[in-house]
Amino acid sequence: MVAASPPAVSSFALERPTLRRRRREPPVVRAVTPLFYYGLENRLAGYVCDQSVSPLLEIARPLLLVGPSGVGKTALALHLAQRIGIDSVWDSLTEPSEPSTRNTDDSRSDEFSTGGRSSTSGVTSKVLSSRVLYQPAVDFAREFASSIDSKDMPRMRKKLDEACVWVIDDLHLIADKTPAQEELAARLEARDAAGRITIVTCRRLPSEIRGLRPPLVSRTLPGLTVELRPPEGETRKAILRELMLAHLPDADPDTWALLDGGLQSCVTVRELEAGVKQVAMWCRMNESSVCPEAFQSVAGENGEAETVSIKSITSAVARQLGVKSSEMRSGSRRQNIVRARSLAMWLARKLTDSSLTNIGDAFGGRDHSTVLHAIRKMEASFDGDADLRRAADQISERLAG
Repeated sequence: MVAASPPAVSSFALERPTLRRRRREPPVVRAVTPLFYYGLENRLAGYVCDQSVSPLLEIARPLLLVGPSGVGKTALALHLAQRIGIDSVWDSLTEPSEPSTRNTDDSRSDEFSTGGRSSTSGVTSKVLSSRVLYQPAVDFAREFASSIDSKDMPRMRKKLDEACVWVIDDLHLIADKTPAQEELAARLEARDAAGRITIVTCRRLPSEIRGLRPPLVSRTLPGLTVELRPPEGETRKAILRELMLAHLPDADPDTWALLDGGLQSCVTVRELEAGVKQVAMWCRMNESSVCPEAFQSVAGENGEAETVSIKSITSAVARQLGVKSSEMRSGSRRQNIVRARSLAMWLARKLTDSSLTNIGDAFGGRDHSTVLHAIRKMEASFDGDADLRRAADQISERLAG
């Protein structure tokens, strides 16, 4: 009997805990859509979110979500934190406890912030909030420094160690803060020993982030790692449909494909949202209904905004690898020059629309077969050379920013 294949696109409703924050702290960025859509590109993430909490408690200490900005790492982290927090609250309600002295009518009115389930034991959304602690990594570093100055480390450690779920967002942003990394590694170890869940998000694997210390890296990798990728194919179309219905409900569905076709192949969910909002702005500015011209103008602007020249790529690679741009265009066969030249060719193919012939012309008039060979050899090198892969990612991020 042949097993049924999974649906091309699946989705689930994103839950979100009520998070307490100080008055001056910015609100946590909300998810682009109320549903998380996923296909084969993010099947593991969908599978993890579809499971009961119990298996996560066993293997996901910590749970590491990895992927570029805008793919939904924070939204998924909060979704899982909410589910774990709710389950822990309801588990505590089944345990024998002291009779509540609160007024019965007050108890009936208390509800959780999501799910609409009433608590007859006087547990409010504030209890759930205290069980889910969300903290950008940079905020953790600031609190750590402040606690040292005020000699208040025991209080901070108690709060972090006892939170039911702790979400650490954007770990890569504290790569230059060594003392904070050491403290974070110690807190992760303490929480693991206590059987508590910590959810960490990072742009890449911590082992690939320059500046992250080995003790912290070793504490983030032993659990469950889930990589998130930009939506592809039918998943991307489903997200675009929802965004269009939310921001441009009068648009003809037949025109949606124009925006999809005008955007680059690897676009995050937030970039899809930006494209739809740009169409809506164009229509208001021109006092026009949704039309092909609106989509085409946005696609054109998107293309211009993302333009990266081969010259800028060559300069970036030269700086990163410590060679001269002129040497990369020369006929030199020195190993370090060949390595830099091949990396620049690979990046030019990835980040620009240039043909193999045009790329070859930019590097001393090499023919397209030579360029293709260099690109394929570079891709094969990434598997066994983490430093080279890291250099490629860093250059890509710098050029994209």
